[in-house]
Amino acid sequence: MNGLAKIAVAAPGSAEVQAAVLIADDHPLFRDALAQIVGSTLPHARVVECGTIQDAQEALARQDFELVLLDVNMPGMNGMAGLLALRNSAPATPVVIVSGREDRETVDQAMGCGAAGFIPKSLSRDGMRDALRAVLAGEISLPQEAPQDRHEAVATLSSQQRRVLEMISAGKANKIIAYELSISESTVKAHVTAILRKLNLRSRIQAALYATRQS
Repeated sequence: MNGLAKIAVAAPGSAEVQAAVLIADDHPLFRDALAQIVGSTLPHARVVECGTIQDAQEALARQDFELVLLDVNMPGMNGMAGLLALRNSAPATPVVIVSGREDRETVDQAMGCGAAGFIPKSLSRDGMRDALRAVLAGEISLPQEAPQDRHEAVATLSSQQRRVLEMISAGKANKIIAYELSISESTVKAHVTAILRKLNLRSRIQAALYATRQS
């Protein structure tokens, strides 16, 4: 779980789901397409669209949202500044990046800055709908990568990520890892997410087994 409160996806004949979703993207056509995908996934959700980070911040100040979908490259913002700005405006509101960039560095930066997930714009409509369902269910949705040699992938881990991997293999919970490394639990979760992605693993159990075999 990534701290995102679960939002039930409405099924035919079910009760209405009163969820508010904020879409922040400077491309009107993509905002419209994404709003349609949100609408088909959450038929009773209220969608608010913004074309700038400033408008998104004002929207967050006016009301609470269950989810924010943010383009990483917004006008007037460099790198992850937009994500950090929205996280500062509403720390409890999960922000999922929806971006045309899906390289490992960008994804890792986003997760390290507190993103609740990362959805590539290259996904098909059905793929984006599946990714949206995953984040609405409280899961972390990340781009798929082709499998790579894990021995080479380990070399891409930072020193702290390697330490986290060692502690995972020792069976330590995130809270304990955070305490022993003097970092926040959310930072530990971001490291775990980056480790799983870099090593092409699906769970911390797989990561623990892999690290144990390599020790």
